[in-house]
Amino acid sequence: MKVSNADHIAHIEVRYAETDAMGIVHHSVYAVWFEQARTELLRTHGCPFHVLEQEGYASPVLKLETEFIAPCRYGDIADIHVTIAREDRLRCRFFYELSVNGKLCTKGSSLHLFTKNGMPCRKAPENFLKAFFPDELG
Repeated sequence: MKVSNADHIAHIEVRYAETDAMGIVHHSVYAVWFEQARTELLRTHGCPFHVLEQEGYASPVLKLETEFIAPCRYGDIADIHVTIAREDRLRCRFFYELSVNGKLCTKGSSLHLFTKNGMPCRKAPENFLKAFFPDELG
């Protein structure tokens, strides 16, 4: 696995609608927050996902893992630190660490495969490589 130097921290304010009857963030919300952090990482490093889609690329989720350490509650500001690594030529894994006021609350990862026009492609998109793994170009 090759880890990129690129990272990002997304800041998400917990909304009341994201909490359950116990007053904590419902487990299903974390996948949405991870997607937000992943999207921001791509955009801030010059590889917005909508541009990849315009070029025919997609990046479906193959696996999603979440470890719950401490709860998040309404009104908290969740800071999600996201990094990325290449598993192989077509698969990449995003790693997420969510904290509130410096306290680690949740860790997770998502594994993705690159496709082009609905089929697995021979290599990752060039602008993705340029943004995150420039030494793999050429």
